[in-house]
Amino acid sequence: MRSRCPSISSWSKRPDMQALPAQLEQGEVDVFVGLSDVAEHGWVGRTLFTDTFLAAQRKGHPRGGRKLSLSAFCAAAHLVVSSTGDPFSGFVDTALAKLGRRRQVVMSTESYATAPALVANTDLMCTLPGRLLQRFDASLDLFAPPLALPKITIRAYWHPRSRDDAASVWFRTQLFQAAGVSVR
Repeated sequence: MRSRCPSISSWSKRPDMQALPAQLEQGEVDVFVGLSDVAEHGWVGRTLFTDTFLAAQRKGHPRGGRKLSLSAFCAAAHLVVSSTGDPFSGFVDTALAKLGRRRQVVMSTESYATAPALVANTDLMCTLPGRLLQRFDASLDLFAPPLALPKITIRAYWHPRSRDDAASVWFRTQLFQAAGVSVR
């Protein structure tokens, strides 16, 4: 973005979901990027991408590079990314519970950005969106999870007030292009 607009400044942070509706309405936040289940009625949104999940472990992990069985998955020590609710349980644990299984979650982080580095330098395993993990395939072994998991859809949302604002339209266009979404 800076090559196209050298005077731009942007700030990316994890939102306070309680304050977000008011922040979008008041123009304190231009765009929220996240899951569709948190969107407020009336926000304008567009899908950035839909992805499947992959399981990851570090290259040279003691488990080796064998196909990942459900038993091996459950026996492994796991890292979970969680910013709400129980920090040691997530959607994978819900899917496992439906099968009468559990995994061993030993570490939690609030940041998707730090998770691949944590896994690459420990004997932990994680399950994250494939699009994220594939960027770290030089240091991680990636596997299809041994259980059915839903796809993840990431969307961009903004307040209708900024729909036609030139600066907001430009910023969203840059965001769509970075995500590989065709610009309408």
